[in-house]
Parts: sequence; structure tokens; C-alpha cells
Amino acid sequence: MSEVLSLGVVLFNGMNIVDYQGPMELIETAGINSATGAFMNARPEAPKPKVRFETEYLAEAYDPVTPMSGARVLPTKTFAEVVSKQFDIILIPGGENTRPGEPSKAMTEFIERQAPGARYVLSVCTGSWVLAALGLLDGKRATTNKLWYNEIKRTTSPLIQWVPRARWVVDGKFWTGSGVTAGQDMGHEFLKTLAGAEFATAAKNVMELRATSADDDEFAEVFNLV
Repeated sequence: MSEVLSLGVVLFNGMNIVDYQGPMELIETAGINSATGAFMNARPEAPKPKVRFETEYLAEAYDPVTPMSGARVLPTKTFAEVVSKQFDIILIPGGENTRPGEPSKAMTEFIERQAPGARYVLSVCTGSWVLAALGLLDGKRATTNKLWYNEIKRTTSPLIQWVPRARWVVDGKFWTGSGVTAGQDMGHEFLKTLAGAEFATAAKNVMELRATSADDDEFAEVFNLV
């Protein structure tokens, strides 16, 4: 029987939906509470994942969360309701309200409380700005959104080794993705690492996704970072 890992997705006003939904479309193919997971599990020809995921979508309150674009989103639990729970994985998207001092106290306290004990900490786009501001990326290699790359590098600790050409970077338990759609590529690699290569390939093919490698990053040149 596959191990079940708990996953907490951080939601906040101004987030970019694709930042978290991109990787979650892949990760939820091994979800125990998702229709996508049920669909994959019911296919007799599909490989079985080595792990499964039980996901909560977390926010400061039960109010609808307003993203940068798209429909508002309802969380499944609040940060206060999971104060005594340790998640195996947390995922922080980017978007607006991610500059130092902008995220809410409840959100930053949740991340600070979870990060030390989590097996994996994932961010996409400017979600790594949030991690950097909390000191969680000191001494680590990381990447972020290319449009904001120079400002993020300038306003964060010199102890962080920011990588300009990367769709995603893995350093220990920290997985940081570049801008927006890079989260899908990182999500595929994350699923491959945890659930197995055969299952990740099946999930990618169902989605008709052309997943890139970590260094297949044309946008570093587009934004004159290399």
C-alpha cells in the first residue's frame, strides 16, 4: 500500500492560480481525495504511485481568496485549524503580496512553523521571495520569477545563491520553481521523484504535457539574466 503524504497549499489574496494549480494538476493524479486521483487509480493499465497525497488548501480565513486572475478560491481549512498539525509537504505560490512585509502574519507564522519539520518545501514564482524573507533559503541554491529576478536578488540575503537559468532548483528539501508555468515542470519532476517515473510519465501523458528539464530555460536569456 502506498504511503500517504500530507500536503498543505498556501492560499492568499493576489496569488497566481497557475503557480499552485499547475503542479497540483500533476500531484493530484496521486491524490486520495481528488477526482483526478480516483480517475488514475481506476485505470487498470496505469502504473500505481509509490506515494499518494492528501491535500489541504489553507488560508487565513474561510473567505473566498481572490487571485490575480480567474475565479475566487475557497480554502478547505484555515491556518489556525492546523496549528498543531505537521504537513509532510507545503507549497507556496507567488503573485502579488509576496514582497517582504506584505504576506500576512498568519501566513508567515504557518510557513515558519511548518518548514523545519516538513519533508519538502515547494515554492513557485515569487513564492521563493516569501521563503527568502523568512531566512529559510539562507545557504541554499534557489530560483524565482525571471521578471522580478534582479529585484528579488537585490532585496534578499547574500547567503542565497540565486540561479538565473533554471526552470526549477532543488537544494535538500527545498524545491523552488521559476515563473508561473515552471511550476508544472517542477511538479512533474517532484511527482517523478516521489511517485515513480512510470507513474509520472502516465500522469504527464494524460495531461498532454511537454515537461522540460531543469536547465531548459529560455527565459533567462529573454530577461537578459545570462
